[in-house]
Amino acid sequence: MKNNQLFKVYKKRMTLSAVVSSICLGLAAGGLTAFILALVAFLFSIDMLWVTIGVAIGVAVVVAVLLYLFKFRPTDREIMRRIDRMGLEERAVTMYEYMDETSVIAKLQREDAVKRIESVDNEKIKKSFPAFNLKKGTAIVLSVVLVLGLGMTVVSGLSQAGLLPSPDIDGSNKKLFVSVSYQVEEGGEILGETDQLIDPGADTTPVVAVAEDGWVFVRWSDGNRMPDRSDVGVNEDLVVTAIFEELDTGEDDPDIDEGASDSEGDYDPNIPESNESEGAGNQGEGGDGGEGNGDGSTGEGSGSGQGGQEGQGNGNGQGDGAGGSWSSNNWVIDGETDYRDVFEMYYDMAMEIINSGEELPPELKAFIEGYFGSL
Repeated sequence: MKNNQLFKVYKKRMTLSAVVSSICLGLAAGGLTAFILALVAFLFSIDMLWVTIGVAIGVAVVVAVLLYLFKFRPTDREIMRRIDRMGLEERAVTMYEYMDETSVIAKLQREDAVKRIESVDNEKIKKSFPAFNLKKGTAIVLSVVLVLGLGMTVVSGLSQAGLLPSPDIDGSNKKLFVSVSYQVEEGGEILGETDQLIDPGADTTPVVAVAEDGWVFVRWSDGNRMPDRSDVGVNEDLVVTAIFEELDTGEDDPDIDEGASDSEGDYDPNIPESNESEGAGNQGEGGDGGEGNGDGSTGEGSGSGQGGQEGQGNGNGQGDGAGGSWSSNNWVIDGETDYRDVFEMYYDMAMEIINSGEELPPELKAFIEGYFGSL
């Protein structure tokens, strides 16, 4: 029977079915392995894409070979049993068992079995010897496992390439520090620590944007319009820029008349000039303007003439080319002390508070904002 051409055909069909079943189950095993490894790599942000693929292929090959050798490879007896399922009523198995018998009965039995086998139509043969011999439910489960394995491998690969975020459940990718940078392009400077490294979720130390002469602070690049800031609960890297605008002062100062004295407040009324007398001064060529008293009219050593001394206080010195003055809008505290006289003290105080990491008091903040608003 082994040399019978028909037997070889049946054996070939069963061998093909065994190979297909072994490969399918091997791929399913490889897919399950790929799913597990890819899931671990994705959850814990491990770069092991090629390891996952290599191990999955290795598992698939090994499982397929082992299944074929020890489970699905057909034997001659199994082939005969499969043939009998086509309605031969165990004629094929009997023929196989008495294959070496030389008796007349054995010969007649073999001849009868061969005739019955040859009379089977092709439809029965295809039904009894299918190329794919796995049950429908098993095939569906194996397909799902294979798809999951391939899908998870793709997801893990995209995550490792940086195209998909990783859940990072072990915190291995968690930032140890958050970088915060306060910058300025032109027109001013930043008081305080401009580059800071802080713990995620922590607050930054305060900084203040200070404009240069002729410039004014407008806003920060993130829309914050307060010159002083301290960012709270920072979890991501932050870069903001202080934006300043240049003031349009024009060519002439309308508050200063042509020919005004360049000196401010350097006149000592206790030192008499050659043409200045105690009390009311006489008019004359070249006389120095008297020191303004309050309303800027007459005072000690007042007089008229060209080149009058700058008036101090709330008024102007008399005479052609009267000295410049400033108004009470520039005064602070007691109506007499000017911003410029105390700015350095307040500035040092503000820097001390900023460097200590504390928030500026409202009154100090108001002073700084008022100073720069008066320029």
